[in-house]
Amino acid sequence: MKQALLFFGIALTVIFGGGFLIRLVRDGDFYLAECSVGMLGVLLLIKAIILKNREKTRVE
Repeated sequence: MKQALLFFGIALTVIFGGGFLIRLVRDGDFYLAECSVGMLGVLLLIKAIILKNREKTRVE
């Protein structure tokens, strides 16, 4: 589960967040859909990292 969240979060962040940043810097366009999906990817990354650290402390 953690690996799937990590992979999916990275994919969303790179695809939508990267496209959002390129369009924002190049054209000055702010697309709300790309911004929200990019932020969702970042939140999934954070959740996957927290779950990974929580499991690591449980094992030790």
